[in-house]
Amino acid sequence: MNLLYVCSDFGIRPRGLKGASIHLRAITRALSDAGHCVSLLNPNPAPENGHPATALLPDDTCEPLVVAKRLRRWLKDRDLPHHAADELRTVLYNEWAIDKAKAALSGDAPDAIVERLSLFGCVGMELSRRFNCPHVVEVNALLSREAAQYRNLEMSRLAEEIELRVLQQADAVIAVSSELRQMLGSFGIDINKITVVPNGTDMAAFDPETDGASARAELGLNGNFVVGFAGSLKIWHGVDLLITAFAEILAEDDQAKLLIVGTGPVEDVLKKQASLAGIADSVIFTGGVEHSDIPRYLGAMDVAAAPFRAQDDFYFSPIKIFEYMAAGRCVVASQLGQIEEVIADRQTGLLCPPDDVNALAEALLSALRDPNLRRDVGAAARQRVANQYTWQAAAKTTSDVIARAVANR
Repeated sequence: MNLLYVCSDFGIRPRGLKGASIHLRAITRALSDAGHCVSLLNPNPAPENGHPATALLPDDTCEPLVVAKRLRRWLKDRDLPHHAADELRTVLYNEWAIDKAKAALSGDAPDAIVERLSLFGCVGMELSRRFNCPHVVEVNALLSREAAQYRNLEMSRLAEEIELRVLQQADAVIAVSSELRQMLGSFGIDINKITVVPNGTDMAAFDPETDGASARAELGLNGNFVVGFAGSLKIWHGVDLLITAFAEILAEDDQAKLLIVGTGPVEDVLKKQASLAGIADSVIFTGGVEHSDIPRYLGAMDVAAAPFRAQDDFYFSPIKIFEYMAAGRCVVASQLGQIEEVIADRQTGLLCPPDDVNALAEALLSALRDPNLRRDVGAAARQRVANQYTWQAAAKTTSDVIARAVANR
């Protein structure tokens, strides 16, 4: 089928490093590999050459981005609240992109449109009406609620109205977790049209035979026991808890190292924490790295940690978990949401209660003391992911959802 994949979020760059960018590249590639002809509509430059999805529009300057920058500067110069400029950016993009896309698609209408839910975004919904084709909405979070919780959203009522309208009018909805499916149901969305499609990984890219020797040599880790984390450094990822727990590892093995791969808002805070704890020499921060380099860094880790902090509604489908497991690492993770579905404690990983530093330290110590445990759970973890949590599996289920929506039309 001819598919149009729409993502109107300016913060999700097809060439970016964060999880949402990885997901965008991976699912569009997997849909292409499954035989679909995939076009991508996004306000940022298209994926690098070699990616099978083609950009619907050229990488020209996006007019709404220019207008939003001018508005933000005008507001800031007058000491006025300026967050609305970023919010208006996507609202303006809707109108601009819809007209541009209609013209680009006039000779080759899509069979279906897949739209990643974006704050204030409704391009896919509008285009599905224009071309009378199914509209499948991919949901990674209820964004209006998430934005209200983590940042000041000045146009919150507009965000909620657009989000609800997009979800209610969609032919089908894809949610990345069972928890998110239930949340969408409580939001007033027909739960019968929601299919759970977890995130995944590329098994070939994360081969456990990937040699971490080059990363170890580069970072001075030869012979050391290495606990690692890979991902964006945000407060809810719990890396501060990992640093505290790692101090107990050093009490047993003073040559152990903590390898933190990635960057983010709390990077400086974490570096200060390690320094104040007197363990800065044992903690290595790589900063941001290309996603293609992540397998090499995972290969340097004996244990890969995902110590997510407790949340009432942990609705995420963490890509890092699947990548850790595909790489055959011994995973230590918080016992939350979908993580509990994927990891069986002491079989395909080690689970511990969230926010429990002592339990986290005990899990890490168990891995330190038992190389056989690390080997066995790592091998079982890779097999678990290969059986169910690949991007190919996600694309297959997504294709089935699209096919049903087309048939129902």
